[in-house]
Amino acid sequence: MKLKGITAALCIAATAALAQQTAPAAPAAPQVKTAAVINGEIITAEKLDALYNNLAPQMRAQYDKSGGKKAFLDNYIAKRLLIQEAMKSGFDQREDVKAAIEAARESALFDRYVREIVASEIVTDAAVRDFYDKNIKDFMEGDKVKVRHIVIATNNRTPAEAEEIMRRIFTELQTHIVALHAAGESGRLTFRSRFAEAARKYSEDGSAQEGGDLGWVERGRLDPKFEEVAFGMPPGVMSGIVSTQFGYHLILVDDVKPAAPQPFENVSRAIREYLLSQKSAEVMTTVTRLTNELRRTSKVSVYSENLD
Repeated sequence: MKLKGITAALCIAATAALAQQTAPAAPAAPQVKTAAVINGEIITAEKLDALYNNLAPQMRAQYDKSGGKKAFLDNYIAKRLLIQEAMKSGFDQREDVKAAIEAARESALFDRYVREIVASEIVTDAAVRDFYDKNIKDFMEGDKVKVRHIVIATNNRTPAEAEEIMRRIFTELQTHIVALHAAGESGRLTFRSRFAEAARKYSEDGSAQEGGDLGWVERGRLDPKFEEVAFGMPPGVMSGIVSTQFGYHLILVDDVKPAAPQPFENVSRAIREYLLSQKSAEVMTTVTRLTNELRRTSKVSVYSENLD
């Protein structure tokens, strides 16, 4: 189902007498988690979540399928670095830039108010839920694996050389497997840490610095040979050496998700946008009626002689 967004135009003590008594401990302040620090500017995990959740539905869907929050954070860091550079030079103090920022603020306020308040009786919460329930098949996601890998590429060496390097890595990790898996769940987590360390040390792709973590991957998005192994393994078990067009891999599945509909909370915004696009004429009529009423009951003066 193709979900389209609505057009841009629809735009908070103890007393002295008890001082000798032991006062109860003050509740601990909530721990603030840091997602990134950019030249001293702290980006909290809470702020990152808010930014990610506020993405347009189509953009959020693209990120969900290609790196999720990690990919979004990478792009956001690049954006903030450029913004920091602009502010360092005083670019944000230019009058035309201030005007553009104010215009963008007004546009965002208008758009969100129309969508969430003015149009709330046109596309109700009940209507959004009803659409989800009646079209549940359209929100199905295929089975997924949360997977890590180590890859030795063949682009700068012969396949035999790459395979020999991978065999040494496999043997190094294999020595830990029996003892750690005998320890149950704690052993499985320990082995995952060892695998991640090995990925950071040896792997030859962009996921190395993340311990080989490829995140959640839906069936059909991986190399067929890689996918055949990854989707056939239980969590916590390391594969043998797998050869693909990209080189030689070791694969470790962290977790699995069977095919299931996306949670309503994850798609409700996209559904609302779609339903609003279907009722855009009705929304515009409501906006016009409301603005006419506000104009009638407000004090508005226009000085035409000052308009160039």
